[in-house]
Amino acid sequence: MKNRTEQELKNIASSWKMRDGALVWKRSTRSGKRIDDPVGLSTTKSGHQNCYLSFSGKLVGYSVGQIAWFLYTGKWPDGEIDHKDCNPQNNLFENLRLSTRSEQCRNRISGKSGRPNKGVYKRNYGNKWSAQIWVDGVCKNLGTYDSEDAAVEIRQLATEMMHGTFANTKSYRTGVQA
Repeated sequence: MKNRTEQELKNIASSWKMRDGALVWKRSTRSGKRIDDPVGLSTTKSGHQNCYLSFSGKLVGYSVGQIAWFLYTGKWPDGEIDHKDCNPQNNLFENLRLSTRSEQCRNRISGKSGRPNKGVYKRNYGNKWSAQIWVDGVCKNLGTYDSEDAAVEIRQLATEMMHGTFANTKSYRTGVQA
């Protein structure tokens, strides 16, 4: 996590502001940006957004989530910024929270592509399903079940119990909260 200088933070605070979860210009610029114009953003494959601001003659890149946190609270985040609803483009203050890398992983939507339910796997033998969960870097086996639904239910209960407020219990088959 990169620390920012006091002068850099003043530059950010004098240049940008948040309006309805969107990053906008707080001042006019030489390049023609006017007050309340949206800040130009680049979006990664994962949907996270970055923005850039000139500081000390260099173009410096920032995570929009970190900028939003700073502009809402007046303090640069000392951890990562997690989006509670798993939408990295929803930068409303009530959707943001400080987190560790481990907590961020708990709130991830799904694992590998092609697997509709996080932590639930079809066994190589018979018609059995296994459930597992990662907690603090350790994989915990939750058992083997006769149906996918039973394994999903156990995985969701374990997620709520072991991940607390960072629990993401969405069933990707149905797209709804358990």
